[in-house]
Amino acid sequence: MCNYRFRQPLTGGEQYHYGIISTDGVNISTSGREYIKVIEELKELKKHYDPAAKIPARYAARKMAILYNADNRWEMDNQPQTNQWEFLTHVKRYYGAVKQFGAPTDVITEAKDFSKYPVLIAPAYELLDANLVERWRQYAENGGNLILTCRTGEKNRNGKLWEMQWAEPIYKLIGAKVDFYDLLPDSVTGTIKMGNNTYTWNNWADVVEPFTGTEVWASYSNQFYAGKAAVTSRKLGKGTVTFVGPDTDDGQLEKAVLRKVYQQAGIAIENYPEGVMFDWRDGFWVGVNYSDVPYNVTVPANGKVLLGSKVLKPADVVIWKE
Repeated sequence: MCNYRFRQPLTGGEQYHYGIISTDGVNISTSGREYIKVIEELKELKKHYDPAAKIPARYAARKMAILYNADNRWEMDNQPQTNQWEFLTHVKRYYGAVKQFGAPTDVITEAKDFSKYPVLIAPAYELLDANLVERWRQYAENGGNLILTCRTGEKNRNGKLWEMQWAEPIYKLIGAKVDFYDLLPDSVTGTIKMGNNTYTWNNWADVVEPFTGTEVWASYSNQFYAGKAAVTSRKLGKGTVTFVGPDTDDGQLEKAVLRKVYQQAGIAIENYPEGVMFDWRDGFWVGVNYSDVPYNVTVPANGKVLLGSKVLKPADVVIWKE
């Protein structure tokens, strides 16, 4: 927990920042009452804490990481090319999807070991070098499932376009050529076909030309782009490399791709509604509901609810142990 203000300020630029004590300097504010409630709840949870608790195998199996580099974010914030591109929004499409799968997720830098994550996403990893591409290759060959997304590999670490074909350093890794990129005005949408479902895009599209042996999972299905590959995947050693060319508004295509990666890897996932998330930590299962409707929580027979209830109301929490 983090304390910010004890009293709500009466003047200045932060007048609307709640404090534990209200503006009269005497009474406890709404957030203050919540603060007290959390203190009491933590006292109760400490009674059930088990330092030897081990992470459940089914939960650990779907662990994944998002690879983040501040230079990538800065470069795209500085040169987005379109007002529809926003790096963190792009990342959250993938993060939101895997949280609906019930996957524990770490945001890591290149300093970390990739090998302990069954799934690794490098979203819009615009700046890279040969060493990183080689690490990705080794990760996949040793059994990891790597997912790269649009704008990856366009520039070197200094933000300079490669003096070679567009994004060429990743061609051998993804088993395809990024033929070209495009974007549409916000008043126009293109379509993408994946299986029996159709998705729309207009923010960004890397148009892909697969090499022999690389599968096409989704294709652009209208306008000038019709028939060209949008999402590709290939086996590499014991693992896989999947490339997602488009960036969509609703994230449903990205979610479908992630689901297929997990399914083909034989990793069981959950199917929680948007805004409902469950995670395990220190022996406790914790569920929160950021949606606007209640959610009925399935607690196993050996589970004991310690906080909240099996009907998880909006803006509420449930904690249980198994």
